[in-house]
Amino acid sequence: MWEWGKRRPQCCLKFGTDSLGWAARERNWGGRLRQTCRMFSLPAGAVKPSPTMDNLAHPSTLASQICDLAGLEGTHRSGSVAASSELPRRIAVLLPDTAVRTAVLHLEQVPARREEREALVRWRLGQEQIFPVNNAKVVSQVFGNQEEGSGYGYTVLAVAIQESVLRQYESLCESVGLLPFEVGITSLRLVNLWKRIARRADWLRHDVLWITVFDRSLTIMIFRRGQIMFYRCKLLGVDASEVLATDELRNRVLDECRASLEVCQQQHPSLDIDHAVICGDGEVASLRDELQGPFRLDVQQLDWKSIEALGWGSRGSQHSMASLAAIAGVS
Repeated sequence: MWEWGKRRPQCCLKFGTDSLGWAARERNWGGRLRQTCRMFSLPAGAVKPSPTMDNLAHPSTLASQICDLAGLEGTHRSGSVAASSELPRRIAVLLPDTAVRTAVLHLEQVPARREEREALVRWRLGQEQIFPVNNAKVVSQVFGNQEEGSGYGYTVLAVAIQESVLRQYESLCESVGLLPFEVGITSLRLVNLWKRIARRADWLRHDVLWITVFDRSLTIMIFRRGQIMFYRCKLLGVDASEVLATDELRNRVLDECRASLEVCQQQHPSLDIDHAVICGDGEVASLRDELQGPFRLDVQQLDWKSIEALGWGSRGSQHSMASLAAIAGVS
C-alpha cells in the first residue's frame, strides 16, 4: 500500500482520542485552491491509542461516522468491504502520537531515494536496538543541517508503527472506500504546517521548544535551527482543557518540559533555547506565562486563531485541533 500514484492525497483523516478530523483540498473552476475541514466528536473509548494493543474498540460505529464526515453518501455502511460506484479515494491518515514509537537519529549522509533512506533508517534502528522493528512499518522525516561545522549532517525522526496496529486503521478506511496512501503522526504534521505558515528564516535562526497538548497526551520536541534534536511523548489521560485549567496537571507539563530541556542540553551543550510554540486548543495563558517567566522563552501558540492571523485558513466552521491537524495532513 501507498506505492502507487505520484500526487500526494488531497484528503486527510485524522484519528484522535476524542474526535475525528477530516480535511480536503480542491481547486474551483478558476483554479483557486479551496480547503475545507470538519470534525466529529467521539464517545469515550472509541479510539485508544497504543503502539502494541488494539486501538479501535468499535470499528463499525466509526465507519458510519467516517462516512458522514467524508461525505461518502453512496457507500454501504455495513462495516465490511465498501461498495461504491467510484474508485477508492486516496487519503492521508494521521495517527495519535501515542500510537507509534519514535526515535531521533543522527546521520552524516542520507540517500536521495526514499526506499534506500527507509532501509538505512530501519537498519540503524535495528543496530541501536532502540525498539523492535520486526513486523513494523518504518517511516521517517529528514531534517537537513543548517549549520556549518556541526558534527553531523542530518537528524531524522524515525517512526515505527506495528503492522497489527496499522492494519486496524487501514481496514477501517478500506471498509468505507478510502485508501490510505500516506501515514503520519499528528505532532510532526503540525510542526510542518507551522514551518509553512510562519516565517521560515525565523525558524532556522532559533532553537525551539515545541509542546503539543492534544489527544490526552503531551508531546515535546526540541529543534536546533530547524533540525530535530529531541522527541518525547507522554500519556496524560485527560483532555487538553483540563490540563491547562488544573495547576497540578499544568505543573506536570512544565516539569516534563524542564526535564526534556535538561536532558537535551546535556547531550547537545550548544543548544540555546529561546523560542517555544504551544500547540493546543483553548486558553494557554497560564502555561505561556510560566514559559515566558521562569523559562525566559518567547512563546507563540499554534491554533486556528494564530494561523488565520497570518492570512492562512480554510472554509468550515468546526475549527478544532482535530480539523487543524487534518488540514496539516494535506498541506
